[in-house]
Amino acid sequence: MNKLHKILIGVFCIGVLLCGIGTGVAFTEFSKLTYGGRQYLGKTDMKTENFDVKYEPGEKPQDIIGWYRRDQYQMLTDSGIPENTVRFCVTYNAERVTPSAYWDEENGDVIMTYQWNDAQDETALMMEAKDLVLQNLKEGKIVSLDVMDVENVTVLVNPESRPDVKLVF
Repeated sequence: MNKLHKILIGVFCIGVLLCGIGTGVAFTEFSKLTYGGRQYLGKTDMKTENFDVKYEPGEKPQDIIGWYRRDQYQMLTDSGIPENTVRFCVTYNAERVTPSAYWDEENGDVIMTYQWNDAQDETALMMEAKDLVLQNLKEGKIVSLDVMDVENVTVLVNPESRPDVKLVF
């Protein structure tokens, strides 16, 4: 074996050793991190508002359609709600969204939806997210970042009208 081969083998072994040390240090640092929970970005102006939608019962149940996650929806009965009316009790961030509800007579659907407000600045949210991630990493935490839009939707119907509607996601 000539001198060049010995030098190359030595450099290779040193490289493997340094990679192993780097992996050990990275694993040690990562194992020290803790979960810091969920943090919300941007301004929040939480409001709760009711939206009543009247519908005409048909041969088949009216579909109640929403644009949210399943864990945000729940359907309850309340005798204080007029018959053939669906009440959406929505908790939302007025800084980001404006909810609305209506009856699509043609398709027989009661629809709950929302529109984004024009005042949102996505670049500012991205920079705030970067700052929060770096700050929490310095403190040894990893956090989940989220933007609050719609927190909860409760669908209320009269017990007599319950067979006339069904919740669809």
